[in-house]
Amino acid sequence: MNELQITKEQYLRIAQTFGLTKRELELGYLKVAGFSNRRIAYMLGISEQTVKNHFTHIYEKAWVPGRKEFIELFFI
Repeated sequence: MNELQITKEQYLRIAQTFGLTKRELELGYLKVAGFSNRRIAYMLGISEQTVKNHFTHIYEKAWVPGRKEFIELFFI
């Protein structure tokens, strides 16, 4: 888990501006909370490749190149 904590309300306030779907919002919060793709896949009962596909779309919508930059959006 991240040493920095964010509430779901704080996350949603920022993330909703990217036009993410409900599922993308859910996955994004889990990533920001510090979970790995493998753990997210297990928690949601989907494949790890499906999680990766969702994050490709999430990063495109948030205009960031990857995980690190996406997470930084919430802690800067």
